[in-house]
Amino acid sequence: MSLTRAVAWNTAIQVVGRLVGLAVSVALTAILTRHLGLADYGQFVAASGYVALFTVLGDAGIYLVAVRRAAQEPERRAELLGTALGLRLVLAFVPLLLAFVLVQFVPTQRFPTYALTLRLVVAILAVNGYITLLNQFLTAVFRLHLRMDLAVIGEMLARLVTLAVIGLVVLLHAGLVAAAAAFTAGTLANFIYAWNVGRRFETFRPQLDRRLSGEMLRESVVMTAVTLLGLLHFKVDTLLLWALRPPLDVGIYGVAYKAHEVLVTFPGLFVGLLFPVFSRLAREDPMRLRQVFQRTFDVLVTTSLGAALLVFVLAPDLAALLGGAAASRPMRILAFALPPVFVSLGFTHLLLAESRQRWLVPFYLVLVAANVGGNLVAIQRWSYMGAAGVTVATEGLAVVLLAGYWVQRRRMPLGPRSLLAVPLAAGLAALGAAIFAAVPPAAGVPALVARLAVGGTLALGLYAAGVLVLGILPASTLRSLWPGAEADRSSTAPPDGPAGGL
Repeated sequence: MSLTRAVAWNTAIQVVGRLVGLAVSVALTAILTRHLGLADYGQFVAASGYVALFTVLGDAGIYLVAVRRAAQEPERRAELLGTALGLRLVLAFVPLLLAFVLVQFVPTQRFPTYALTLRLVVAILAVNGYITLLNQFLTAVFRLHLRMDLAVIGEMLARLVTLAVIGLVVLLHAGLVAAAAAFTAGTLANFIYAWNVGRRFETFRPQLDRRLSGEMLRESVVMTAVTLLGLLHFKVDTLLLWALRPPLDVGIYGVAYKAHEVLVTFPGLFVGLLFPVFSRLAREDPMRLRQVFQRTFDVLVTTSLGAALLVFVLAPDLAALLGGAAASRPMRILAFALPPVFVSLGFTHLLLAESRQRWLVPFYLVLVAANVGGNLVAIQRWSYMGAAGVTVATEGLAVVLLAGYWVQRRRMPLGPRSLLAVPLAAGLAALGAAIFAAVPPAAGVPALVARLAVGGTLALGLYAAGVLVLGILPASTLRSLWPGAEADRSSTAPPDGPAGGL
């Protein structure tokens, strides 16, 4: 199988898995907001965002270093993966323990009812974060072998286990602590599956070779800073809402952010799958890398506009389904942040593959500073609406900075044809929102689901038809992704996996 076929298949299977995951995630959010109430759900969202920051510190950049080096040095793969696993087991523990210790100092006057509960939730989510980091390492094995279909099975297993346990939480009338435990049970099920399946592809054991550990840690320092600053950039709005506004506002924003949070995982799947390819081509074939990245850019632009169109049109019904009708307005605002997030992910992964991560540190420092400053003002005045607006502004700033870097360096000229999808998506969004507003609102969950299914199918169908008719995506890109197309003549398949170009 050529690299094109392999990437297309792995991306498609991940998209299918994430669509199932999206359905389960929507169901979980709808169940939790109704069972816990928006205020308690806001506490859960805030605790999750807090633990996520320490989870990134636990990663310490080891994952990206291990994937890049394993792709570039396949003959040392067992040694590299074993050392990475040893580092992961040690380094992940301390930050997550620190997360639990620091939360003991949360002022009880702010959380008089849930002070003890909040601490227990953070402790359980810290355990969940530790297991998640081990799962991420095992996912690297599937990624290196382009067998993400197996990783998707594990993710779906985790979702289904979580959903089943959440059902028990509701039946037993349990609260926040039990809900956190349900998510941890799903993560643990995924780890048990991934460990047993991943060992069939790579034979390695945890080790801490001093020389190699030192090399990987030196490489990972900058990546850790980049990843942490990137997560701060994404999570600072929720954390500041938690600090400055009532839990109800955090719950509403958590519902609004759910669609955004789920959809941005799709470009992450795509560029994450291509990261080993970027890493290898950056070293071996820069000209081929230009072709791969142009097609990556085109796909990211067109799919991001389709995602934004979908959220903007369906926001009122989606917010109602999730149990927070007030979230529809911030959800529509956040839709405008999706295109810059998608495109920025492509640029930043390429920079990491080319070992240009040092430039990303000041880049994210600027974004975090703008995010914190903007949110401190906007949240005080406009609450979750202000947070949504600042998210759009800072994601736009990210694209402007990356584009400026690209122009200044005059690195890989990018064809702008895919940008023609902007007016197409904008016109369909205005039309779709007007039609949905004119139709009487749905009553009951089944009717809401039916409206979302019909409306989403029509919106995406019209958008896809427009992209095809106008030829916005290059014909070569569409042919290369078609299963019956001729294999890429330039691709080869060494024993350790496919190679070539997209």
